[in-house]
Amino acid sequence: MRTNGVPMTVWVRSVGQEDAEGQSDEERLAAWQRALEELLTPVTVAPRGRLQGTVTTHRLGYLQASSVQATPQKVSRPARLCHGTARQRFALLHQHTGAASLTHAGHQLLLAEGHLTVIDLKRPFSLDFPHPFGAGFFQLPSRVLGHPGPVLAELPGREMSSDGGPGAALALLLTELAHSGTDLHPDAAPRVAGHVAGLVDAAVLHGRRQRPDVSPGDELLARAHEFVAAHLEDPDLGPEMVAAALRISVRYLHRLFENEELTVSRLIQVRRVEACARSFSRRGRSSPTVSAVAQRYGFVNAAHFSRAFRAVYGVSPRVWRDTAGAGVSAARPAPAAPRTVISVAETGAGAGTGQGPVPRTSGRYTPKRPVT
Repeated sequence: MRTNGVPMTVWVRSVGQEDAEGQSDEERLAAWQRALEELLTPVTVAPRGRLQGTVTTHRLGYLQASSVQATPQKVSRPARLCHGTARQRFALLHQHTGAASLTHAGHQLLLAEGHLTVIDLKRPFSLDFPHPFGAGFFQLPSRVLGHPGPVLAELPGREMSSDGGPGAALALLLTELAHSGTDLHPDAAPRVAGHVAGLVDAAVLHGRRQRPDVSPGDELLARAHEFVAAHLEDPDLGPEMVAAALRISVRYLHRLFENEELTVSRLIQVRRVEACARSFSRRGRSSPTVSAVAQRYGFVNAAHFSRAFRAVYGVSPRVWRDTAGAGVSAARPAPAAPRTVISVAETGAGAGTGQGPVPRTSGRYTPKRPVT
């Protein structure tokens, strides 16, 4: 629910308390399913015994963070509920307490306390919680992750190691966000979301290098993305330079990108624009000039840079710099929203009116939020 574009906080009383109004089991189940649908995605729920549960959610830039505590149950997203789901969103599942069994994307995974995995919300899945549990669900649009499609397709249903490296850092950050994410300053929230996306990227790269089943083409595609990100300030960066670094032909490089959302040339341009946006967002004693930042990242023509920047962020680079990117474009991630707490409760006025998932965006590429 929104008033003048500002998400409102919604409260629904929790299940399992005294049923002063004589709420039936069916009513509690319906209320719980509505809560999960609004905060995650349409699902079916099969409770094991009397249903009790609470969902707490808040928005951090483009990251939606939800914490669920509930009694034993099975949460499923059958194929019939996936029809018509246009945009791809990923949910990081962080098991806080208890255990879960996940069936998803051709994999079966047992999750113990502290384990991490990824769920593709466009695809069917089944989550079985045999005991009382606590879990965090952190939703990210796929476009903010800096990996090609084939790499992202490998993530759902696999465990993301949290024993060391980037996965361990990600698990620590998600644990902290689950407990105190609502205390963040509004200006800090989008930056934290960017760090979550960055740690997911790093954890994926770290995990892929430890796996023997990655195809040569997918590995080359991932290396191309890495090379582009590391050479944005090089004026010679282009398909020829990327192909030479990978020791493949330019023609083969373009073939690797045939099924990607961005061509290799467009990828370079978008990543450079994102780097410029990060530079504009860093506040100091004096703001950097638009021309200096543009030239640093290979844009020698001011008009061309302005068009490229506007195509990605929806505003001119000067407007972005002067506002530090705060609330100026619908194409960018939404600002942090107030905390929303939804618990399964007696049905009635206000039930099921919680803030839903991240608003739908247009079909164009959505850039990464600048991280400073």
